[in-house]
Amino acid sequence: MIKNINILITGGNSGIGFFAIINLLKKENILYIVIKNEFRKNEFLKKIEKYFDENYLSKFLNIIENCDLSDLENIKKIKDYFISKKIFLDVVVLNAGLQYTGSFYPKVSKQGIELTFAVNHLAHFYLVNVLKDFIRNKEESRIIITSSDVHDPKSSGGNIGKKAGLNNLVDFRKKVTGQFLNFNADEAYKNSKLCNILFAKELEKKLKISSSKISVITWAPGLVIPNDHSGFFRYSKRFNLFGYLIFSKAAKNILGISESIENAGKILSEIVLNADLNNVGFIYLSNKLIARKKHKLVESNVSDEANSDELSSKLWFLSEDICRSFGFVTLNI
Repeated sequence: MIKNINILITGGNSGIGFFAIINLLKKENILYIVIKNEFRKNEFLKKIEKYFDENYLSKFLNIIENCDLSDLENIKKIKDYFISKKIFLDVVVLNAGLQYTGSFYPKVSKQGIELTFAVNHLAHFYLVNVLKDFIRNKEESRIIITSSDVHDPKSSGGNIGKKAGLNNLVDFRKKVTGQFLNFNADEAYKNSKLCNILFAKELEKKLKISSSKISVITWAPGLVIPNDHSGFFRYSKRFNLFGYLIFSKAAKNILGISESIENAGKILSEIVLNADLNNVGFIYLSNKLIARKKHKLVESNVSDEANSDELSSKLWFLSEDICRSFGFVTLNI
């Protein structure tokens, strides 16, 4: 088990990330948490202080505040934070994610990018590019990306509703910037999870070329439904609260197909610290349902589309080009 390391995590103020942070703090790791605004920060501190006293938190917890990841300007703010403090990281956890399935209209970022793509993929793509030189080149170092099995149209969640599919990126730029062709919120989320894996595979390929020891680990937590009004489903509830309540009750209590948020957070913390994942290159792990209310994390195959080297390369170049078009220059990893 790896201990006493520097960890940056996005999406840590609620949901899976919050419970991962609790486990990581217990083992005296130094955490850097990206938080969107003052309200979310205060909300997070109120919750985390139920688990740790202020002295302990002052030693191990650091908050990079007022960083809305949908705004690419804030990614530079994160880079400046680590430059100013001369801090190097062992692990970067790209866990932030949102979906607003049920909406008929796209939400957009400050740069006018469809919000799901902006947060789930592009912000993390740009963040890795600007922070690459701040990640220690060691066997235990890793970049972890929270994806989902719904990236695969053949999976139990991916085959419901609009399926993931990038169509070799034909008109894809128009789908995520400006024109938002044939927008579908469910498809946008599934495609963002497909982008996560394609990005991870291309990143690992580039790191390998430079003889880097940093691993790139993607994982799917399964169907995780929080008990409160925060976290991942907070946007979707606004569009179909009644449907959400029926679905969540059935998934948790009748069908037993959902994973608890506490256990999903524990799994993420284990992926961060598991020495068996040192220097693995690229790997995709899925928290598979093996029996009612029972899951197991296993190495899994990605979808046929996610396995395309050509598509992963094309997505990388497109992501670079979109960043550059708004004046955000990426590094040559």
